[in-house]
Amino acid sequence: MPALVKRLLWYALMAAALALPFAAYLQPQFMVDLANRIMLCT
Repeated sequence: MPALVKRLLWYALMAAALALPFAAYLQPQFMVDLANRIMLCT
């Protein structure tokens, strides 16, 4: 695989990893539910 393609895939992966938490904050109830599930598992 060419280095340019590899670099672009890494950039896309990093952008998705950063975008997902920001997108989740658009739904506050989802974040509350997720926090409750994490707290109940510990």
